[in-house]
Order: sequence, then C-alpha cells, then structure tokens
Amino acid sequence: MEAKKPKSESPPPQGYRRLAAGLRGKLGAATGKLSGRTRIAILVGVLMVGANIGLVVAWLNVKPKSEPTKKKDYLSAALHALDRGDYGEAKRLALLTREQGSTEAAESGGPSFVLGAVTAMEADAMADEDQRRYYLLAARHLEEARRRGFPTAREGEGLFLLGKSLCLSREYTASQSILEQALKSFAKQATEIHRLSARAYLWGTQPDLKRALAHNDQYLATEQLSRRERYEGLLIKGQILFKDGKIDECLKVLKEIPKDAPSYADAIVLQGQLLMRAAEKLKADAGDMPTADARRAMQQKFSEAIDTLRQAQNRGSSAERVVPQSMYLIGECFLAMNDTRAALDQFRRTRQGYPDSIEGISAAFQEADLLRRLDQDDEAIAAYRRAALAVGDPAEFHNPLLSLDDVRQRLSDAYQTYLKAGRFEKAIQLTEVLFPLFTREREIEMAAQAHQAWAASLQQEADRASTADGREAGRQARAQLRKAGDFFNQLAELRLASRAYPEDVWNSAESYLAGHDFRGAVRMLDEYLRYELRKRRPRALLNLGEAQLALENFDKSLEALNECITGYPTDAASYRARLLAAKAHVEKGETKEAERLLRENLEDGYLTPKSFEWRDSLFALGSLLQTAGRDEEAIPRLEEYVERYPDSPQLIDTRYLIAEAYRRSARIPREKLETDTIETSRIAHNKQMQQLMTAAIAQYEQVQDILTRRQEQTELDQSDQAILRNCYFARGDAFYEMGRFEDAIRAYSAATNRYQHQPEVLEALMQIAACYRRLGKPEEAHGTMEQAKVMLARINKDAPFTETTNYTREQWGQILDWYASL
Repeated sequence: MEAKKPKSESPPPQGYRRLAAGLRGKLGAATGKLSGRTRIAILVGVLMVGANIGLVVAWLNVKPKSEPTKKKDYLSAALHALDRGDYGEAKRLALLTREQGSTEAAESGGPSFVLGAVTAMEADAMADEDQRRYYLLAARHLEEARRRGFPTAREGEGLFLLGKSLCLSREYTASQSILEQALKSFAKQATEIHRLSARAYLWGTQPDLKRALAHNDQYLATEQLSRRERYEGLLIKGQILFKDGKIDECLKVLKEIPKDAPSYADAIVLQGQLLMRAAEKLKADAGDMPTADARRAMQQKFSEAIDTLRQAQNRGSSAERVVPQSMYLIGECFLAMNDTRAALDQFRRTRQGYPDSIEGISAAFQEADLLRRLDQDDEAIAAYRRAALAVGDPAEFHNPLLSLDDVRQRLSDAYQTYLKAGRFEKAIQLTEVLFPLFTREREIEMAAQAHQAWAASLQQEADRASTADGREAGRQARAQLRKAGDFFNQLAELRLASRAYPEDVWNSAESYLAGHDFRGAVRMLDEYLRYELRKRRPRALLNLGEAQLALENFDKSLEALNECITGYPTDAASYRARLLAAKAHVEKGETKEAERLLRENLEDGYLTPKSFEWRDSLFALGSLLQTAGRDEEAIPRLEEYVERYPDSPQLIDTRYLIAEAYRRSARIPREKLETDTIETSRIAHNKQMQQLMTAAIAQYEQVQDILTRRQEQTELDQSDQAILRNCYFARGDAFYEMGRFEDAIRAYSAATNRYQHQPEVLEALMQIAACYRRLGKPEEAHGTMEQAKVMLARINKDAPFTETTNYTREQWGQILDWYASL
C-alpha cells in the first residue's frame, strides 16, 4: 500500500527558510576548505541548530493565537504628562498618538495641541530669536490643533496658548482676535491675556492704541501683580502713550519706574526716544533753510538723546536686551543729524553685534542704503545681500521696525535708483538678491527690464556718439537686448499656464529681434503666433518676416510677409511688410514683383511722405531702378528723396547713387558722339554728356565733402570708407571721360595723396599716366609709372590688393613694368 501522507503543515516562516539557505551556503563554502573531522563537527552543529529551529516553528504553529490587544489611550496619557510638567513624556506620547491614529475625529487635533503646548513651554525658557522661532513653531502646531479640534475641555487653553505664541513670535495682528476669544473662554489667564493683548494692539500692522491702553490698564489693575510685572506694565503704558503722541502723560508714567526696576533700562530708551522726537520737531520747524541757532538747538537735542540712549546700555538686568535697540536708535540720531559716516558706523556695529535681532536686521538695510548713497556700489550690493539673507523666510518675518512691505520697498527703491542713475549693472546684480523676498517671476522680470533699460541707454549713446564710438555702443546695446530676450524667455517658461505667457513670449521675441538674435526671434514669434489669433498678429507676422529675411530664408520670409499684407491690408504693419517683401524679392532676383510692392506703398494713397514707410519705399524704388540700369527713372526718384529728406541717414547713399546714375547716363550721348557724323548732332550729344557728367561730379563732390568733414570728427565705417574712395576715383574718371585731363590729373593726385600707402594708389597713378599721354606728355607719363613702381614697393606685403583693385601684387608689378617700357 501507498504510505499515508502526513497532514499538511504550514510552511516554515520566511525568516527560517532564509536562515536555512544561508547555513547551507556557508556550510558548502566551508567544507571545501576544512578537514573531514572538522566538516563532520560543523554538520552535527548545524543539524542540532536546525532541530531546535524546527521545534520553535512547530511550537509557533500549535500555539493558539491571542486576542488582539486593545490600543492604549496615549492621548490621555500625554495630556496628564503635560499637566504634571513632564514635557518630554508628553511629546513622546503625542507622537505615539499621531502614529496610532486612534483619536476621535472630534478631537483629532489632540496630538498637535500637546506638541504646541510643549513647544510653547520650551520657548518660555529661551531668549531672543530662538524664543521667537520656538513660539512660531508652537503657533503652527496649535493652529493645526484648532483646525482639527482641540481635546475636550481644552479649547480655552488652546486659544490662550495659540494667541500667546502668535504674539510672542511677532505675529501681532494675527494674535489679536485669538486673544480676545481666549479672554472669554479661559478667564484663569485673564491677566496674562490682557498683557499680551496690549502688546498685540500696540505693535500690530495697524496699531489700535485705544484697545492697547484699555488692555494694559486692566492688566495693571490686577492686585496680584509682582513688582517686576507692575513696572513692565507701566513701561508698556509709556510706550503706548509715546506712540499716541501723549508726551506729558508718557513722562509721568516713566517717572513711576524706579532705577532698580528691571525695566528701568527700557524706560531710559523710551526717554531717549522722547528726546529724539523733540529734536525731530525742532528740525521740522526749522524747515529746509534753518538758522544757525536752530541748527545748534536741533543738534543739542539729538546729542542729549544719544547720551540718554547710551546710558540705557549699562542699567538694569534688561540692559542686554536694550543694547541693540539703543544702538539702532543712536544710528537714527546720527542719520537725522546728517552725519552719514557716524550713522553708517553705528548701523554696521549694530548689525555685526546683533545680526538676528530686530534692530540688527533693520540696521543691515540702513547700512545698505547709506552705502548706496555714498556711491559705494559693490559694498552696497553685498550689504543688501546680507540683509536679505537675514530676513530669511518671508512667511516667518515679523519686525516692528521694518515690515516685509518696507523691506520690499527698500529693495525696489534701490533698484529704481540704480536704473535712473544709469548704473544698470548694479541694478541687475541687485535683482539676484530679491528671491525669496520677491517671487522668482518678479526677480526675472526686473532683470529683463534692467537689461532693456541698459540697451535703451546705450542706443541713445550710439545715436549721439561719433561713428566709431556709436557702432560700439550699438553693438553693446544689442548684446543687452539679447540678454533681455533670454530673461523674458525664462519668465515665459515660469508663467506657461498664466495669462501673462503670450506677453512674455512677445517681449522675448521683440528683444531678440532688436538684439539681432534672429533665430531666437523666429522661435519666439512662432510660439507667439500659436497662441495669438488677433492682437499684434500683423506686427508678429511682420517681425517674423524680417527675422527670416535676415537669416536669408527668403521663401519663409515672404510667406509671413504675404500673410500680413493680404490678411491685414489696412494695418500699419502691412506697409512695412511690403517694403521688406520687396527686399526679399530683390534677393531672389524678382525685381518686377519688388517694384510692384514699392509702387503700391507710394501710390495707393494711404501713406503720406511723412511716414517712414513712404520715405523708405521711395529710396528702395530709386535704388532698385538705378541698380537695374533704369537711370532716367531712378534719378528723379532719388533727387526727390534728397529734397524731401535732407537729414536722412541714407542721404550719403542716395547722393552717391544719383552720381552713379548721372555718370552712367552720360555714356549714351558719349557713344552717340563717337558714331554720329552730323556736326549739329555731335554738338548736342557733347553738350548732353557734359551736363550729365557735370551733374555726376557735383554729386561726387558733395558726398566727398560730407564724408571728409565727418572723418575729421570720427572714424568712418567700412561702407562710408568705400563710398569716399569711390568718389575720389569716380570724380577723376568723370573728368577723364569729359576730356578734361588737367582736372582729371588734379582729381587723381588728390586720391594718390590720400591713399599713398594703399593698393588703390596704383589705380590713380595709372590714370594720371594715361592723362599725360592724352596730353602729349610722354615723359611725365613715364615718370608717373616709375613713381607707381616705387609706391608698389612701399605698400605693405599683406595689403588686400584684390579687395580694392583688379590685380594681385605680382600682376601689378608686371603691368607697371610693361607700361614703363613703352
């Protein structure tokens, strides 16, 4: 028979299987290295361990399962520990309660209540900023407890602790209503609540001095106050009266505080503030032009205030607390006395000695402002950075001397001051300090605007400056615009889901285009056109066409420009689009289409000669006709341009084109002169040629005169240099073609004097020699060619011969040798 199968058993625990596998592995590894006797001993040991483990597993399988234990009420235990002052145990039990999650929904804020209460108790034993931070943490726990529900019969206590923690963490305004509620539900702490409420209403964002005084009077009316508590109450009353402008009543209260009172040092500080106010009144009464006596009285009163404030630093047990306060107020006195250096030193020492205090942080901003006013920009930026870091998390910043709005306003004022003063680099550096006091979006936006302002200033400088300096300023302006484009691009990415996104993209595109980053402009304009269906769409299409044209993507340029022209025919952008489209067609060799577009701008009646588009279209059409050899049509267009726009930046180019058109037009009667046999016709042809050449020479001379005078003031750009050089030679050529060889020699000689160290001098000497030959002076012609050979030897070996002449250096040597041999 088949053996009976044993009853199924539960498999051994996973941990046992892992242990057994591990032992097998170790045994296998070890047996390969040990002797036979040792291996047997290890095997026996392992088997014994295995047997023991098997017994344990069997016991676990047969042991009846116990009933689930009832969860312990950790919250009650935590509250009892809190009541008996065992704060460590209370915190531990509160955390266990939170982990267990067994509290009823009605009092699920119990763990947070205990944690907040313990943190508030711990804060009581701390000082200064550590105390404030602990009270702030306590307030966050207690706010959570209030939201979830305080433990049963603990609501009054919770409100009291929450109001106290808010007040002592300097969230005065937030604490006011909480303390009022606590006063109604937790009467046993009424005295303390009145004391805290007085401070809350006194130092809140919008002080309510009437309520502050009422609470303080009720606090002082308590008979159980200790001597210390009473004098502290009197001090608060004095501060309320001082802030309310009741000087006499304030002085009367301060006299009640004896010298041995712990709050006496604070009272001295308040006396110093009273003297400061008196000095400020004297200063205001004296006006902008105080007399010598008024200045002396004012200085004397401020000096008394300083002496009084210094006394406070050595009086009473609270002296350590009032030292930064008195130091800061002394700095304010020096500032009011216009002793900037003394004020700066005082604020710096206050900031260095008490960096985390109310006064230390306020002094840090005062120090930064003073450094900026003294034009110590690098030190000022560093000071603003320190001050901003001292503020820390804006959500947790509460300073009676300096609100968060005041901090932001100071930084904004500094930024604007740098912009208005033209210190754009410092304004940009300051933006790096702004986050997290400002949002990241605002920081980036201000940086972009600073780069834009910098670019605008540089462009104004470029417009005013001489040509060389103007070109450099213009280059720098475009660099700043490209940086502005980058920042607007970053801003757009941050505000992708907001309504501001299209505007940010537009600003980036505009900056890139003006900065000649045409690829960046195309990218941003394509993105803008995805979202914008109507607003600025014609302008966006125009800009896209301009950017593509600059990138020599002529078909893509025309695609955008044609959509602008056909889709928005009456929009101002369409006229500029026609002008740019004409340029694109010219680049493609489609001159007829270009001419049609330009004539539409000039002749459809919508534009007037006062518009830039009409002006530029007139020049473009004249230039197009001249380039096409249609000189008779080009000349009247170009001369109209000169007459209408004598101050145009394109005036030089226009006059040069007119001269070239006249000179080229003269070739027709000159050719007829050479072929016509009728004397009267020849005379007419010669007269016409002479008139046209004379007109051409007159234009060359005007261009030459303008550029020569300009060059005396600044360096010409490459385009102007080329035009000036061409005028020198073209003028000589015109005289030569007219047969006025003596005039031609003088014109070419002027060119040789100007360009004697440049390859083009050889062209002029060749023409002078030709003139001498036409005049029947072969010796002078031969001498000129010898002079040319000498000039060639003097010209720098690296000179660009082929850029300004038709031959290389070697070819010129051969040509000159040949002509000299004639």
